[in-house]
Amino acid sequence: MTSIKALLDNKQKALTAKLESVISHPTSKGDNSESAWINFFRSFLPSKYSIDKGFIFDSTGKISEQIDIIIYDALYAPLIFETETGEKYITAESVYAVFEVKQKINKYQLEYAHHKIMSVKNLCRSSRPMIVAGNYVAARDLTKIIGGIISSNSIKFNSIKDYLSLYPSIDLGCAINSFSFLTIKDDDENLLDIKKSNDDEVILSFFFIILDELYKIGTVPALDIRNYANSSLEGLKLERGI
Repeated sequence: MTSIKALLDNKQKALTAKLESVISHPTSKGDNSESAWINFFRSFLPSKYSIDKGFIFDSTGKISEQIDIIIYDALYAPLIFETETGEKYITAESVYAVFEVKQKINKYQLEYAHHKIMSVKNLCRSSRPMIVAGNYVAARDLTKIIGGIISSNSIKFNSIKDYLSLYPSIDLGCAINSFSFLTIKDDDENLLDIKKSNDDEVILSFFFIILDELYKIGTVPALDIRNYANSSLEGLKLERGI
């Protein structure tokens, strides 16, 4: 009988080969790399999550930078607009995680990813009470938006550790030919430690890291659609009840 470890090892090899064949190919840059990672996320994340590229906007009209990979709520996320090139416009409250895709992780790319992630985290988000099974449920606190960077390669891990303290928006990352990592922070987002994958378990480690971080969030809070209606539709005023 095949052991669980053997099955996991085979999954690791298959995922690595698939990503490397697309991402590392000299003609497979930009959109091809993003598509490979999007397909990777879609291959294992539960159906409650949607994965796309695009922009994130809030009820005040602000829009994020272009985001390579957005993981967002698939069940209750409204106001998703799509361009002819397949980029989505997604409400800020619906977002679980955002990722920047690069060919190699280094200081410059960490700084660039941090800038992109902060353009999302700085958006205005709302939360409202709900009626669940006939019972009133108070508005939830806003959940964390996970920020990450993913690539084929990376500079040495010790250098990454030194740089990550400068870019607190980056929570995790993966370089498929090097390592995956997860930052450990205090309540004020100060970096305490960084967990690194074993060299032969990069993809599987990242698989478990991202799932665990998403499970910690649970479900994003219910957005207050009245904020979008009252700021977008002239003359429309919705009552401020539940």
